Amino acid sequence: MDSLLRHWGLQGYAVRPLTEGTNNTGYYVGDEFVLRIHRNAIAPTYEHAVLRSLSGLSFAVPVPVPVDGETTVRGELHGETVLASLSRRIPGEHPVRGDSGRVEACGRALAELDHALGRLDQAELPPPRVWDGDLTNVHPRVPSIDRVIDGVAAEDRDDVARILTGIGPRPDLPRQIIHGDFAMTNVLMAGDRVAAILDFETAGPGYRAMDLAVGRFFFGEVGHPSEAFQRGYLDAFPLTDAELSAIRELELMREATSLVHWYGRYVDGQITAENLADRVERLRRVEDWASER
Repeated sequence: MDSLLRHWGLQGYAVRPLTEGTNNTGYYVGDEFVLRIHRNAIAPTYEHAVLRSLSGLSFAVPVPVPVDGETTVRGELHGETVLASLSRRIPGEHPVRGDSGRVEACGRALAELDHALGRLDQAELPPPRVWDGDLTNVHPRVPSIDRVIDGVAAEDRDDVARILTGIGPRPDLPRQIIHGDFAMTNVLMAGDRVAAILDFETAGPGYRAMDLAVGRFFFGEVGHPSEAFQRGYLDAFPLTDAELSAIRELELMREATSLVHWYGRYVDGQITAENLADRVERLRRVEDWASER
């Protein structure tokens, strides 16, 4: 760890682990910094460019600390060559499900972020991943959804095939850069105020209503999206009737996208067959709810 931190001129700091994320591992470096080890198949070039472009928000975002003009470094950690980045630690605590006041504040904060993301000039950013329902562009190890269908357990294949083949782009819906993964673990609060929004790893062009769909899903439960979150978001960022009517479809699209991404991680040996089966079951549950009327 010392040799890795030396890239930023940091020595003698106590290091302790953060909760491991879906794609990355994090460490507190003293009380001042957070080190991220990027284990995704795609480097965080676009994520870091978006973070550096954001300004004027009422909350903080984790801007990476550059080294010789670069925001990531390659180094050794426990005998493994890793890609790492460093940002200053932002104090705060994660919100909890069911605290309607804080959840509503989180909805408003995401709306503020989406206003800001919508103003970014995509031509000034690196080539992004696009979240538009094309499941062949989700993970570099998964160029075809047939790979996923053939790769899940035999008893799951019919359901997975039905759901994935029913997902496709919605060119009628407004698009912009979105956060893409607005979960409680990606928000920090100071009292009743949102102090920071974290983890822009999945940021990229997509349907702007997707952020509301994802947020109300994660701040609620499968089949019971958070009304407080939706209220906070829509008060600050009203969406069109077409977008609101597509919310359930977008939640299913996002869950299908997530399964393809997790399958790519399975191919890379980063998750187990049991992890993948859990994601398939969650996809079924979201489909059941999305099809209710």
